Amino acid sequence: MPTRNVNLTEHFDRFIETGITSGRFSNASEVVREGLRLMEQREREDSVKIEWLRSATKEGFEAIERGDYAALNSEEELDAFLGKIREEVTSELASEPKRG
Repeated sequence: MPTRNVNLTEHFDRFIETGITSGRFSNASEVVREGLRLMEQREREDSVKIEWLRSATKEGFEAIERGDYAALNSEEELDAFLGKIREEVTSELASEPKRG
């Protein structure tokens, strides 16, 4: 297994030491590997989120090109529009069969 030397701040040195003394980890390498796994996971999740945002943006621009949008010119119009959506969602939820 490859070996790397790293420099830590006092904060992270104490963090690693706490993880070891608590029994959660056996040694500093386990702590670092867990941190790296979490970084990989976050990068994968971020990549999925970015892809979703790109898709939603594309869908939104296509809707605008089709003329499928609502122009809201005031806070009152926005409130009314959101109220209508809330009513529709509430109605749909009320008509769904109860789970349980």
